[in-house]
Amino acid sequence: MADEIPSQVAQAGLDGWYSGLSSQDRIRVRRYVDGIDTSSQLGFLTDLMSRAVDDHNYKLAVTAGEFLEAAELDDISRFRATEGLIEGLFGSDRFADAKAMCLRNLDLYPAVSTSFPPEGRLSCRNRLIDIMVGVDGDYDGAFAVLDRYNAMGLIDDEELAYRKQSLKIHRMQKSFDNLFNYRPAQ
Repeated sequence: MADEIPSQVAQAGLDGWYSGLSSQDRIRVRRYVDGIDTSSQLGFLTDLMSRAVDDHNYKLAVTAGEFLEAAELDDISRFRATEGLIEGLFGSDRFADAKAMCLRNLDLYPAVSTSFPPEGRLSCRNRLIDIMVGVDGDYDGAFAVLDRYNAMGLIDDEELAYRKQSLKIHRMQKSFDNLFNYRPAQ
């Protein structure tokens, strides 16, 4: 039974992918197949990524997303698949890979913007700033990216001003924290 391919996987045409997974990943996939989208490989894997991320099972989301990287997809499907992969990579602490996927999706955004309105949740927009500030400490770069978001219509002028002000406060707080945490050498 443990080696049996779930019917949902077979319906989505992912028998080969599933068979190539480690036994531990097969068990993880089985946890999420009830009620999953079986209409296509893309539907199955993006639904699987979403469920895995919601359950903090980021490595499984990355496994599914990396399989889709080799798939031939139209722009909208590529954007959707990459959004799920970004969350998996970010949750797996693979920040450089997540940043590269964010930048790729931002380049793709103008072609798919009517299908993904800016007021919706966009991992490429949110996670890029998270990585630039939280991981890289690149505040100046984050300000430039916020200007790019504004020019692309991803954030309006009011949100631009608010986010920049928040980053300025965050940077100042980090500076103060570093001053007050200084311990002289013994």
